[in-house]
Amino acid sequence: MKLLASISAMFGGRPRDPTDEFWWTSPPAHHFGTAVTADTVEQIPEVYDCLQVLSQTIGALPLMVYRRLADGSKERFDDHPVAPLLRAQANGIVNSTAYELRAQMTWDLALHRNAFAEIVAGRNGPVSELVRIDPCCVQIVKGSGRGQYLYEVREGGHTRRLLREDMLHLRVPPLTSDGLMGRSMLSTGARVFQRALALEDYARLFFENDATPSVVITLPGKFANRQQAEEYRQKWIHQFGRQNRHKPAVLDQNGKVNTITVDNNKAQFLETYMQVSLQICRLWRMQPHKIGILTDATYSNIEQQSLEFVTDTLLSWLVAWEQAINRDLIAPLTPSMFAEHNVGGLLRGDLKTRYEGYAIARNWGWLSVNDIRRLENMNPVEHGDVYLQPLNMAPAGADLAELQRNRQQPQAPGALLMALEGMLSRRLLPGPGD
Repeated sequence: MKLLASISAMFGGRPRDPTDEFWWTSPPAHHFGTAVTADTVEQIPEVYDCLQVLSQTIGALPLMVYRRLADGSKERFDDHPVAPLLRAQANGIVNSTAYELRAQMTWDLALHRNAFAEIVAGRNGPVSELVRIDPCCVQIVKGSGRGQYLYEVREGGHTRRLLREDMLHLRVPPLTSDGLMGRSMLSTGARVFQRALALEDYARLFFENDATPSVVITLPGKFANRQQAEEYRQKWIHQFGRQNRHKPAVLDQNGKVNTITVDNNKAQFLETYMQVSLQICRLWRMQPHKIGILTDATYSNIEQQSLEFVTDTLLSWLVAWEQAINRDLIAPLTPSMFAEHNVGGLLRGDLKTRYEGYAIARNWGWLSVNDIRRLENMNPVEHGDVYLQPLNMAPAGADLAELQRNRQQPQAPGALLMALEGMLSRRLLPGPGD
């Protein structure tokens, strides 16, 4: 009776007649299939790959703290208390490295559009450690005043509250109506995830059945009643179902077996699966080749797609990281400093293209030898900070008439040779070591 009551409550609370056509209609979508949760969605291979590419790439990128100088330039500042938390060790509470923290928080941000880390004070000041908190355990509680809110964290059987200044909170659009939280990808991408899970369930059931089609047994006569027909069906299942599926069948009563086949090619199973995979890529603007879909990838466009991965996919996530760090960790202590990722390694071309670019930059004077060596992760060399200037170029705004008169003046014998020797001695021109 309890079971019937629960079923009755599930479908509107009114009794159902066994002959009611309700039992032959399709149930609502939320009453069948695999539920869309973080655990089930992460088991979809394409989703897992997208999250893994984003989290591992961003977690491994160099993230440094810089100080802005008076002339607008910047210099790296490793002595800032936040710098080692982003570069080496995030905390000693659970012994998380900076890579582990940033990779896991990027995973949270990509899936839930929210990522949280508690700011722990200690011997290094108000920002001594960063401890990641599961987004599923955090909600925001508004205060009485405008712009006042607290972070409510559920841990086991108890709840604690943190102030705004005690939480590093990363969020990306679309945001909730109050603008305090990002709307989870589990809700905005639910339809795509449902299709992927349905295909996974279909494939699993199909192969669990050894890809054996269903059958219809045709008999020349009729059964006396439904009970007799059901007994015959149960006998067939018992003898030739499950582990006995491929054993030879012996039919009585002149019965015939007709198979019901579903042609996966006609059903376009593979094409549907590919379209769902591409839809998952669209959710994160992920280049398909990054998760192993090489259908449209060619030798000529794969490098361009790799550059687009940085400019079109990673850039927004990097900006979200940098601005959240500056807002919650750095600005309250040192407003003149900021955090920034170095994506130079991801934007490199092949060896020949890079060296050709370096040669142009070196000859035209905007890169020195040491600048190039730093880009290639090499140590600087002595006298390597000199910038070249082409001899046939003049500074902008120079007096052209004066320059023309200087050029028309006769040179003393050997003056040009002496000038070249002096330039070589001062390393204004590349020497043999360059």
